[in-house]
Amino acid sequence: MLLAGGRGSRLKARRLKALVELGGETLLVRAHRTLSEVCDEVVVCAPVSVAISLGLEGVVSDAEGGAGPLAGIVAGLAARPHDRAVVLGVDFPLMRSATLAALLDRLGDHDAAIAEPGGSPQPLAAAYGGKVAGKLATEWERGERSILAAARRMDTEWVDDTELDAIDGGREAFFNVNTPDDLEKATRSMA
Repeated sequence: MLLAGGRGSRLKARRLKALVELGGETLLVRAHRTLSEVCDEVVVCAPVSVAISLGLEGVVSDAEGGAGPLAGIVAGLAARPHDRAVVLGVDFPLMRSATLAALLDRLGDHDAAIAEPGGSPQPLAAAYGGKVAGKLATEWERGERSILAAARRMDTEWVDDTELDAIDGGREAFFNVNTPDDLEKATRSMA
């Protein structure tokens, strides 16, 4: 599931975050390619207005009643049958398919496998089990809007720095691009 709903206002890019370019391609294209290497199907989730702006067909609209990553995850998980799912936000340009595959390996029978690089949980670059769709939908219906808060109430396998350092891509894969400085750092990392 590719989360592409960010407006990119903190990036000051005057375009949707998914359409910001890095290394000659958009964040959307980069994230889609990464997910395609580990998933049978990629579902793009975004608010209707963003989907129209992206010019994409078949985008799953966020769950009704709010916006944000949890809205996209709830809608995306409900949109397609699955045993396991990988969620990736477009703003993780250094993510590697091997890193996501390692999270899938850690998932086991848990609801989620979420990395905590530097102690900072990253639920928008994580693996989720097949039964989590109903749990997250219930959280959403109860009024929860934070994916992290919902994940803390589930059976989540938290992946710490020691484990991440042994995975291809390691902690660096979870670098999140939100500001112009972040975009510059990601460009330097890619070089």
